[in-house]
Amino acid sequence: MNEIEFNLLLKALRTSERALEKLYNFYYGKIIYHIGKKYGRTFAEDIAQDFFNGLLEKEKFAYVANPTTWVYLNCDSLAKRKVKYDSRYAYSDLNQIIAENDMLTKEELYGDLYYAIKQLDKTEQEIVDLYYWEGYKLKEIAVILNLRYDAVKQKIFKEFVI
Repeated sequence: MNEIEFNLLLKALRTSERALEKLYNFYYGKIIYHIGKKYGRTFAEDIAQDFFNGLLEKEKFAYVANPTTWVYLNCDSLAKRKVKYDSRYAYSDLNQIIAENDMLTKEELYGDLYYAIKQLDKTEQEIVDLYYWEGYKLKEIAVILNLRYDAVKQKIFKEFVI
């Protein structure tokens, strides 16, 4: 699927069931293969469903220059978040530390850092999460969040670095 066709289908998602069907038929298997290599087929199917549900919920899309990369980056991000926050898929080190220390909370573990991150707006929190916790590169974050690379770079290096 070329870039122009992909973007036209994204635009038509809210008005045409056929648009979703075409995107689904083209990308579903690719997503299953891409995510399934690391996490397994069942998990990959969940991610694919979450991805397509997310497409339906979104009002507008910025123009996507590299559709397959954009799809994979979004699915990778969904997978990482699901593993991080859904106890059915992972038992994180943080959960283990909390369990070992009874009532210890994230706030107590991370203190000022946790508080400072909570003060950021949603986009800034996502940038911090993707860059510092999930290890994405600035260009990848720009694609995932539909932001300019320079804006992401500025947020990371001018606003977050002390």
